Amino acid sequence: MGDLGVLGAWLLLAIVVVGAVLIAVASVWLSSRIVSRDTGPEHNSILSPFLTVVGLVYGALLGFTVVVGWQQFLSAEVNVANEASTLMTMYRQTIAMPQPEQSQLREQLRRYAEATQGPEWGKQEFGHIRNEGRAAIADMYRIVGRGQSGVAANPINQAFLSELTTLASDRSTRIVDAKPRIPPLLWCSLIFGGAVLILLTSLMRLRSDRGHMMLVSAVTVLLGLLLYLVYTLDHPFGPVGVTPRPFAHALMVFDLVDSGT
Repeated sequence: MGDLGVLGAWLLLAIVVVGAVLIAVASVWLSSRIVSRDTGPEHNSILSPFLTVVGLVYGALLGFTVVVGWQQFLSAEVNVANEASTLMTMYRQTIAMPQPEQSQLREQLRRYAEATQGPEWGKQEFGHIRNEGRAAIADMYRIVGRGQSGVAANPINQAFLSELTTLASDRSTRIVDAKPRIPPLLWCSLIFGGAVLILLTSLMRLRSDRGHMMLVSAVTVLLGLLLYLVYTLDHPFGPVGVTPRPFAHALMVFDLVDSGT
């Protein structure tokens, strides 16, 4: 979803809403051709139990999917915030380091933040993530791990190495979080269940065809919006998902540290 852009995401949402209305109108029109207008009240009485059962089962399945997707979305958002926070902590730790290690590590920390919030952001979702961030982590390990200058024995460098390990772990978690979690079989179940629910709603008989179309349209649009929400939550780093603002804030903090504030 990250390749759609913000405009593409809103365009997709508009297509979902318009498509849902068209499906509702078409389904009511077809049902009016299938079910005779002379059908008695017993028709709705027969369909009501089926509609109730399908509605309850599908509502439980869809609600569970939305809740799980929301939890995963929040987890990805929190992990991004933690990753940026770790960067800021590491940058502050360089204050106690001697030259030239201080300048070298600050350069790599900036390289990591700029690459993550820029070229890398949104690309991890499609497996096209660039190597700038990973290369920066590897270079920081090399800089801190140099033994000839005695840097590794410094306690502040031991703390820096611990934070660097946390940063690498947060990065790996972010890449894993970008991969969709909902299996295709569950998507098929959600789409099929929604189609059955729309079909049963369309087969009900009302005195006004226009009112029937409005009712079915409302149900269909609601289902379409919920499925779109599930899709968005399953792609947390899309254009309307988690933003790289924490890394932009980290760069601002870097500037403040450089200025001595």
